[in-house]
Amino acid sequence: MPADDAAPRLTLPPGPRFAALGAEFVRGAGAGSGIEPRLADRLALIAEEVLAASPPGAGPVSLALRDRRHAVRLELGFGTADLDLAGLDQARERDLEDEAADVGLYLAARLADQLTTEPVGRNGLLLGFDLARSYAPRSPERPPSGLGPLAGAPVDPDDATLALLVDWAEAQGLGGAGFRTAPRVLDQRAAGELFARVAMDAQRRPIGGLLWQNFGRRMMALAGPALLLPPGPAREALAMGLLEAALGALARGGIQGLVVLEAAPDMPRAAFEVVGHLPDAAGAPQPVLFRALEEDPGGIAWVPPLLRDWVTRTVRRLGLGRDIEEPPPPARATGAAMAAETDRAAGRVTLRPLLTAGDAASVAAGNVALFRSQGFAHFRAVLDLGQPGHAAFAEGLVQAGLAPAALIPDAAGDLLLLAVLE
Repeated sequence: MPADDAAPRLTLPPGPRFAALGAEFVRGAGAGSGIEPRLADRLALIAEEVLAASPPGAGPVSLALRDRRHAVRLELGFGTADLDLAGLDQARERDLEDEAADVGLYLAARLADQLTTEPVGRNGLLLGFDLARSYAPRSPERPPSGLGPLAGAPVDPDDATLALLVDWAEAQGLGGAGFRTAPRVLDQRAAGELFARVAMDAQRRPIGGLLWQNFGRRMMALAGPALLLPPGPAREALAMGLLEAALGALARGGIQGLVVLEAAPDMPRAAFEVVGHLPDAAGAPQPVLFRALEEDPGGIAWVPPLLRDWVTRTVRRLGLGRDIEEPPPPARATGAAMAAETDRAAGRVTLRPLLTAGDAASVAAGNVALFRSQGFAHFRAVLDLGQPGHAAFAEGLVQAGLAPAALIPDAAGDLLLLAVLE
């Protein structure tokens, strides 16, 4: 996500001579924005390492610092994507003979909670480094007895109502991971990255809710629903009423579709298509749900030969208009990199391509091996079939034990989810 116009910005030449200046800019901008010093210091070190590792041919490097409330983000923009940034990959073997620039990029990647790349302009590249804010542990109270029934249509709630619902849902373990830590949920909503509908009873007490967030280009991921009514027809009607309220809100927003990666038990599954299955924490397959909000106009899917049969069957089953093409080989021989998002509580790693090169397969396999050695048991990978270079990572992922698990339709580039299937 590009930085907004209000974000503090600076443009510097690349290279070690300007690295310290970039770091001081980040620290100063962080202090001026009220960002905690410990987070600003980490982002400053990231800026220093990336600038120092950037070759002269990279051209001017833009820096932008953005406070997302629940997280802080440093963005570094380059006018060209033809850069050697392979050091960002955590799985690359390093020894005492490694160049300082490569080690610096590795350190920058390890300091970030999330690392992303995206194209910018005609030929540019944007690196995004996110650090999540921490929230103090809480022990929310359980909801009172005698809630309900539903009174009126679900609403876009005020902060107090949303926080109360999240607290009550967390206390009872309802709604899934999205309904945890009310301060974080409120910060995500204030940053424009989370949306909600909440149902209330006649006393204006929350009895259920549904959340959604951005997912991919023009999609939203649903979380929940969290329902506080006892099992029965009223609870089922509440779940459907919340979904209909969300659909009504999204119909006016230019959203292409809805995806549910981890459906709560009360999600009205008949309202969705099953586009695959992912294993849950216990290894049991759970359906991945999708609902289109716009007609799919068709598109191209760049698929490597070893996945062609699976993708072809899935595309036909879902009735998608796709030209399935074999991607060209990467332009660069070496320098591939992947980003890893870790969830230590769940023992899960999600891998995404960062930079494509001819060594993508070995880099992908190396990432799986690295995190297996660290004790992670659950693996996912996300490949964008609209980007030909992503296909180069597939062979290494499959060799490492991942298999195609779900295909999320997007005419601009379907998202292929691979996972270790039990």
